[in-house]
Amino acid sequence: MPNSPGRDVASPAAVSAALLPSAADTAAARDAVRQTAARRPGRAPEQVVQVQIGRLEVTAASSPPGGPKRRTEPAGRQEAALSLAEYLARGRT
Repeated sequence: MPNSPGRDVASPAAVSAALLPSAADTAAARDAVRQTAARRPGRAPEQVVQVQIGRLEVTAASSPPGGPKRRTEPAGRQEAALSLAEYLARGRT
């Protein structure tokens, strides 16, 4: 049999020796990692954030003596050019 299975197989020792990097490759990889780390900017100091979770309760106060006052609108605000009823009466056009 000229090509029987398993005859052209390399020994396990030869395969594992071929997969290991050389000492020069290992040293070059270490140097590359050191150079990359040296180029990185230093870590910024940690920022401290303080969080407080609480509760805010609001209650209505009684109206001042003399009756209720009319609330005044801020200056510069105009009245609506078209009321909601007029807008709805127009329908879709």
